[in-house]
Amino acid sequence: MRIQANQETFRSYVFFWSGQLASLLGSSIAQFVIIWWVTIETGNAMYLALAAFLGLAPMVILGPFAGVLADRWNRKKLIGVVDFLQALATLVLVLLFRFGIVSIWHVFVLLTLRGVFQAFHQPAVSAITPSMVPKEKLSRMNGLNYLFSGAVNMIGPIVGAFLLIFWQIYDILWIDVATFLIAVVPLLIVAIPSVKMEKGNSSFKQDFSDGFSFIRNARGLLPLLFVATMLNFLLTPLSTLLPYYVKFDHLGDASAFALIMASFEGGILIGGLIMSLLKGFKRKMVANTLAIFAVFLGYAFVALTPTSWFWLMAISGLFMALFVPVANVTLQTIMQTTVPLNMQGRVFSVTMALAMAAQPAGIILSGTIAVLTGTANLFLACAAFGMLTMTLAWFFTDIRHVEKATEPAFSSEQPPT
Repeated sequence: MRIQANQETFRSYVFFWSGQLASLLGSSIAQFVIIWWVTIETGNAMYLALAAFLGLAPMVILGPFAGVLADRWNRKKLIGVVDFLQALATLVLVLLFRFGIVSIWHVFVLLTLRGVFQAFHQPAVSAITPSMVPKEKLSRMNGLNYLFSGAVNMIGPIVGAFLLIFWQIYDILWIDVATFLIAVVPLLIVAIPSVKMEKGNSSFKQDFSDGFSFIRNARGLLPLLFVATMLNFLLTPLSTLLPYYVKFDHLGDASAFALIMASFEGGILIGGLIMSLLKGFKRKMVANTLAIFAVFLGYAFVALTPTSWFWLMAISGLFMALFVPVANVTLQTIMQTTVPLNMQGRVFSVTMALAMAAQPAGIILSGTIAVLTGTANLFLACAAFGMLTMTLAWFFTDIRHVEKATEPAFSSEQPPT
């Protein structure tokens, strides 16, 4: 039986997606209060760095292996299991806080487990989307997801900070458990196509190898992933050093930094809204390339802002952030429409692992290089190198042909479950 994404599966997907957004809100609130507790309890930047590392490392290390399982196993059941385990881990932490026996190491274990569960959750959810959303709605749905996920991740810390005024941490963590119960309702009700791999009797090792073989052999896909990883690395210094740049290079205060951060967040939300309203681009890779150029051009404007011209830096940040959703949504849509459904778990997990692996390296190197060269010079060099990287990739690799890498992947060989 051949399952084709249609209006009915799309409605089911929206129901499923709404439950996932509710769960994301709970996780965002929980993550904020946990990290804030680590900050207050330890007062040590090294502990905060370790907490961030423990949440990130499992997704980088386990991501490619988890992607194989996302293709081999029933994705609906996989999502349900890892969501349940994450809620269970949060429940254990609730009890530890409630009885006053929590320690920093308990929290570190929980953060590690959350990273492990997300390593399995994210590729499975990403791979479900093109099997349920019709091709003509895919770009718009990705835009909506970018918009609402960004809004939830922005609202979560605000809600968490507000609740900390009135509630204990263990009371707030119950929200994460409650939102899991909300998310499980559509997961149980919705029929999700089960995509089986062609070689049902192949080994895990062979399936793992096949994922990398596909990335290597699909025209333009490997250089696209390399470029995406490199550009993510080049953007890391800005997100890491922006507070320092505003305070010490531009003599700004907290209100100036808040203005700059608001401009970035506003640009991302506006860009996400625009992508949710557009039907998509006919030549997605061209749109992606132009958007990336715009992002790094805005990056350069931020670096070249005269001292204390915060209004200009805010406009530059808004311009830069406006094109981030365009670049990300077009890239995601290209991947979803060129990678076969039964390979998407593996390919998406490798993409996620590469993108996340670039962040720790960027964080470590940015501070050292900024001390030697100056923050503004580092930002400007990253902006210039980003545009150069994209130019060289466009003219000297097959990246511009990536949309023709494989046949479109919009059907499933198995009935929904």
